[in-house]
Amino acid sequence: MQASIESFGQQLTHMYNRGDQHIIMNGYQCYLKRMTQVIRDEVAASKVLGYNLGIKLIRGAYMNEERALAEQGGFESPIWDSIEETHACYNESMSHAIENLEEDSMLFVASHNQDTVD
Repeated sequence: MQASIESFGQQLTHMYNRGDQHIIMNGYQCYLKRMTQVIRDEVAASKVLGYNLGIKLIRGAYMNEERALAEQGGFESPIWDSIEETHACYNESMSHAIENLEEDSMLFVASHNQDTVD
C-alpha cells in the first residue's frame, strides 16, 4: 500500500522541488521494515538528481491495515515485529537524514515520543 503512495510522492518531489522550491514533503512510515534503506536511497537520489528532498518521518499510521493486507495476501508482514524495532528504524532514519541532507532539503519529525524529540 505504502509503496504506491511513496512512488507518487517521489515523482512529484523530483518534478516540483527544484531551485528554491519546497512544495512536496513525502511521508515515510518507519513501521515498515524496508524504510531505513528507503530513506538512505532517497537522500542519495536527491544529491545525484539535484532536487530538494522533503522528508516527513512517521513512526506508524497504517500498521493494522498493512498487517491485514499481508495476511489476506498470504505474504510476510512488512511491519516490524516489535515497537523497539520501529523506534530503532525511526531514530536511525532521522539521524541519517540530519547528517546527510543537503542544505536545501527539509525534515519534518512527526513524533510524540519524548526520546525522539530530545
